[in-house]
Amino acid sequence: MYQPTDREKIELYISARKLANMDVISESDPKCKIFVRDFNGVERQIGQTEVLKNNLNPDWKTTIQMDFIFEIKQELRFEVWDHDDGTIDKDDLIGVVNTTVGEIMGSRNQVYTGQLKLKNKATGTLLIKGDKLKDDNRFIFWQWEGKKIKNVDGWFGNSDPFLRFYKQSGNDWLFIHETEYCKNNENPHWKPFEISMSKLNAGNTLQQIKVECWDNQTNGKHQYIGDSLFTIHQIENELKREFISLSKKGSNHGILQLKQFNLFTKPSFIDYIKGGEQINLMIAVDFTGSNGDPKFPNSLHYNNPNQMNQYQSALYQVSEILLNYDFDKKIPMYGFGGIIGIQIESIPSFPLTGSFQQPEVFGLEGIMAQYSGALQNVTLSGPTYFAPIIQYACQTAQQNISQNIYTVLMILTDGEIHDMNQTTQLIIGAARIPLSIIIIGVGDEQFQQMKTLDGDSGPLKGSSSRDLVQFVPFRDFKQQGELAREVLAELPNQLVTYKQLLGLQPLKVPDIHLSQLG
Repeated sequence: MYQPTDREKIELYISARKLANMDVISESDPKCKIFVRDFNGVERQIGQTEVLKNNLNPDWKTTIQMDFIFEIKQELRFEVWDHDDGTIDKDDLIGVVNTTVGEIMGSRNQVYTGQLKLKNKATGTLLIKGDKLKDDNRFIFWQWEGKKIKNVDGWFGNSDPFLRFYKQSGNDWLFIHETEYCKNNENPHWKPFEISMSKLNAGNTLQQIKVECWDNQTNGKHQYIGDSLFTIHQIENELKREFISLSKKGSNHGILQLKQFNLFTKPSFIDYIKGGEQINLMIAVDFTGSNGDPKFPNSLHYNNPNQMNQYQSALYQVSEILLNYDFDKKIPMYGFGGIIGIQIESIPSFPLTGSFQQPEVFGLEGIMAQYSGALQNVTLSGPTYFAPIIQYACQTAQQNISQNIYTVLMILTDGEIHDMNQTTQLIIGAARIPLSIIIIGVGDEQFQQMKTLDGDSGPLKGSSSRDLVQFVPFRDFKQQGELAREVLAELPNQLVTYKQLLGLQPLKVPDIHLSQLG
C-alpha cells in the first residue's frame, strides 16, 4: 500500500458572523469546540478557542493545527457555544457545522462558509480558513557511489553493497531511507534519489546524518560493512564529497562518494491549491458484456436498492474527495463498450447524458443518478477500448493548461482491454500535460494489463518522465474509504511532479483574513 513519506500540516482559523444571541441582558460570549472523526468512525475533540465576551461576530485567535491527508475524508464538527461564567453545564449551544478538511482546503481561497444550525434553525455563519503551516520545502537530489568497498563475502565474490540513511533524534538514530543493492561490486553506483530536508535532518544543516553500508544477503541476514557521519553543512559549505566508511573497530572499509548533489526548493500540493489550482474530474464506465446483464443479481452492474454495487461504491468514494477541489462541480461522464439508445453497434466512447455537447453532470448526486439512469439506456456489448477516452482526456487537459486546471480521468473497468499498445503510447505521451489517470478494477479478474499500465511497478515504470497512472482492484478494499485512500494517495505528488517537470511555480494570490469578511 502506498504511503506518502511526509504529511503536510495545515492551520485552521475560525470566525463567526451574526450569531444568534443567547443572552438576555448582554450579547453572547462565544467559544468554538472542534472535533475530528477518525478513519474508524471514532470522534474526539482536538481543540477549543478562547471565549470572546459580548461578541456576535467573533474572530478567534486560537487556531487548530492538523495533518492534511488529501486521499481520505477527514470529517470535522464545529460547535459554537455561549460561555457561562458559572459552570460548563450552563453553557448554551449556539449552533453546529459539519464539514471536512477537503471542503475547507478545496474552497476558493481556502475560505469555507458554513451555516450554523441548532434544531434545523439557522443560528449564524461560521467562517473557516485553511492555511499551510510554514515548513521546510527544501529537497535534496543526490547520487552516491562507493570505492573499494570491503568484501565481506569471502572467496565466492564481492559484496553486494547497499546504503541505509539515518536521521539523528537525540541519542537515537531513525532509519529514513535505503538504496538498492549492487550485485558483486566493490565500486557500486547507486541510483540517484530525492529526499526532503525535513525528513533528513529536520531542516538543520548542522545535524549529523549517518550512512551505513551493508552487504545484501538473500536470507535477509545482511552483513554490516561500515558507516560514515556527515552534515549537509559539510557538503554545502565545505564542499566535502568523500566519506570513509568505518568498521565498528575503526578500520577503513571503503569510500562513500557523493557523485551528484542538488539542493532545491519544491512547492507542495497545498501551495498550488492556494494559487488557485483546480481538479477537473472525468469519469469513464465500462459497459462491456462481461459485466453481466444488469437485470440479474450476479451482474457487476446490478442495481440493488439496498446496497451499492462495486461501480457505485467506487464512484461515490473517489468522487466525494475530488469534488472538493472542483469549483464548478461539473463532471463529464462517459461510457465505453456499450450500445447507447437505439444504435445498432457500440462506439468507442459515448457521453452518459446522451449529448456530446453537454456531457457534464452536477455534483456527487448527479454522478450517482446518471450512472443509474445509464443502465436503463445502455446495452452491454464490447470490445473494451481505453485509447479513445484517454485521448479525449488528453485534449481536455491540454485545453485547460492556461486555466490552472489539472484533469483526473477515473476509469472503472471489469477486465482486459483490446488496444493496449495505443493506450500505452498515449500514457507515455501524456507526461507533459496536466493529467492523471485512475483505473479501478471491478470484479474478480486478474487485471494483468491494468497492472502493466500502473507506473509504480509495471513495465511503464521508467519509460515515462513521470508516473501518472494508478491502478487498484476494488476487491482489495472492503472498508468504506479505504479505496479512495489508496487510489488517491499519489495524486498530490503527481500534480506537483507535473508542475516541476514544466518549471511551473504556484501562482501568488493575495492572502485573505477572516476579519475582512462580513
